[in-house]
Amino acid sequence: MLLTLSLNGQTSTDSSKSRAKSIIYDQPDETIKIALKLLTQEKKVDEVAHLYMLISNAYIVKRNTDSSLFYILKATDIINTDALPTTKIKILFSVAVQYQQMELYDKALASLDQSQEMTEKLPANDKDRLFNSGFINAVRGMIYRNQSNPDLALEKFKLAAKNFHELPLDKKTSANLSIIHYNIGNCFIDLSQYRQATFYFKEAEKYAKIYRASSLEAYALKGLGESFFLTHQYDQSLKVLYQAEVLAEPSGDLVLNEGIYKLLANNNLAINDFQKFQNYNTKYLEVQKTLEQNELKSLNRYLNTQNVEQQKINVEVAKRFRIYNVIAVVCALGLIVFLMIHVIKQIKKNRRQRNLIETLTKSKELPSS
Repeated sequence: MLLTLSLNGQTSTDSSKSRAKSIIYDQPDETIKIALKLLTQEKKVDEVAHLYMLISNAYIVKRNTDSSLFYILKATDIINTDALPTTKIKILFSVAVQYQQMELYDKALASLDQSQEMTEKLPANDKDRLFNSGFINAVRGMIYRNQSNPDLALEKFKLAAKNFHELPLDKKTSANLSIIHYNIGNCFIDLSQYRQATFYFKEAEKYAKIYRASSLEAYALKGLGESFFLTHQYDQSLKVLYQAEVLAEPSGDLVLNEGIYKLLANNNLAINDFQKFQNYNTKYLEVQKTLEQNELKSLNRYLNTQNVEQQKINVEVAKRFRIYNVIAVVCALGLIVFLMIHVIKQIKKNRRQRNLIETLTKSKELPSS
């Protein structure tokens, strides 16, 4: 009976985790709720790390960078434990994404370098190695695109797509392929190659439908809407953007909503529908303000974390300095004692020699009988 209860409990936990992962893009709040509940029951270090990362990623979907940073910092404490190498690599991935979102690109690249070094130690045909390589290339592509280097970004995204195409086309793979194709489309937008951009946004939509993720489909449609807007196809643009608006609503993704509202405002302005322009422009400005506040909170948290780390370093340096001072004092005292002993011995030696000389001198001066 106890064994049955234990197995049922584990099955329930696994089922909850699977559900939390499957709805992260469309219902991130529900993912967070499930993961927080599971954290109160979980004791295994690897599972705790995965739950922290899941919560952090859910907050990334919501574009709440402050809360996302809070939970990923909890996960980073596990890197120096006896967790599995695959868990440590995934933590580094989450850290890299977090820093990429905060535009701390040097730190993001440093985390990716560290994770790549660990990934290269995995077997050549290992699925985790393929997945990790695809993820690393995809995040590098995002960083290079944000740094206004779409050509280099395209190179990395295409490598990432190649890595993921070598894996079975399950939900996880299709979600990543949707994200990668969406980013490739954005690179072609940056290069003003709108026909190519449209092709890749449609590919992103196709893979999003395989995964059945409304928010990923909304991103693909937003990309299509931007491509149509830039080629002055305003009716087509509005059609897909209105679809994207509906699909994006459950996720609460602020960046997605910001992009949709901005494009809807611009399209309506282009066709002289000033009422809708004003409506969507107001929504756009409100979301933009919320994003700025979230970014400020996350930056403050990051700076506070850096201050805490610096204080730890200062305490450690001060501790070492005290130790070095003690060692220096002991060595100085030892040297002084050694010199004093040497001086005293020399004085005694000189005194004996002087006494011997005086004795010899006196013996020579004695009168003969």
